[in-house]
Amino acid sequence: MKIDHELKRAALVQKFHPTNQPAGSSSVQTGGVDHLALICSDIEQTIEFYTNIVGMTLNKILPNRDEPSSTHIFLDMGGKNFLAFFDFPKKGPAKTVRGVGSMHHLAMKASSTQLARIIRTLEAKGISYDLNGTTTKGSVYFRDPDGILLEITTGY
Repeated sequence: MKIDHELKRAALVQKFHPTNQPAGSSSVQTGGVDHLALICSDIEQTIEFYTNIVGMTLNKILPNRDEPSSTHIFLDMGGKNFLAFFDFPKKGPAKTVRGVGSMHHLAMKASSTQLARIIRTLEAKGISYDLNGTTTKGSVYFRDPDGILLEITTGY
């Protein structure tokens, strides 16, 4: 049986889009993102990449409450949002496999000036990237040392 994906998406919009909900129905129940917590293989390498390439600021370094050998870091990614990483030295450097429940990519907002700066940094460091748009408007995609796909976007 062939699925009509366009029809399926239209049905989702009809069922769930806020403009199709009754007046006074529930609103968002959170205040937004505090932090995203990811896993890295090398905490120092991760800090260097995200501070020197992406331009984030290291905010905190803490022990992981659940695993004494693990370190938990918080990087300020702007907009009052943080990107956190854990390392798990006892588990080794095995990478995750993309699948249901995993993250596809992390997209972060940038001004035109910030996007251009990141592209210049990627080029200077020899890091490969894919550009969708121009160096001042659009998105650049690249991977961190553990293969996490990152997008820096000005939006459209």
